[in-house]
Amino acid sequence: MTTMTEQNTYTAEELFEKFSDRKEHAKQVQQYAEKLFDALNTGGICNFTQKEKEYLSKAALLHDIGYFVEQKSHHKHTMKMILEYGIKGFDSDEINLVANIARYHRSSFPKEEKHKNYAILDDKQKEIVKKLASILRIADGLDKPSKNLILRIEAKETTGSIDFYLKTIGFKPKLKMAEEKSDLFEETFKKKVNFYFI
Repeated sequence: MTTMTEQNTYTAEELFEKFSDRKEHAKQVQQYAEKLFDALNTGGICNFTQKEKEYLSKAALLHDIGYFVEQKSHHKHTMKMILEYGIKGFDSDEINLVANIARYHRSSFPKEEKHKNYAILDDKQKEIVKKLASILRIADGLDKPSKNLILRIEAKETTGSIDFYLKTIGFKPKLKMAEEKSDLFEETFKKKVNFYFI
């Protein structure tokens, strides 16, 4: 891995404070992403590392900073901003990972032939991006409409599906957006996603 460049003067939290105007949403998505990540590990479905959790957490926090530039292609602007400013404490390879994870929280899937910052990753890094970005997409979908409703998430794997069990506060949130944003997860893990309330 390459060493951290001198330009990385902001932590992820400082970048967030400087550019985010969707702070409540971003923090909630970060929490949901971490809950999903932990559920997949605890359920024995994945064997993620603590470092990978850090990549996901930072990408989730920063995923909407591209709104600072414009709404329409904010996911692309988010990636460019992370790459431009860097993240203090991360080397250039790690910054590219975080930028890619954040970039794919919406819109198109990672494609080597179209996306140069994804194409330069090695096979292991590409797999990390696909898995973590797919979790971030679901987390983003769970916070639409933006309300802090989910206390706990559990995950179980069956022959044909990965089932997420949600413990909520009071009433059940609408899951239409989370279901729609399970697309990359289903392609990456080759299993259908189901949501249930507990």
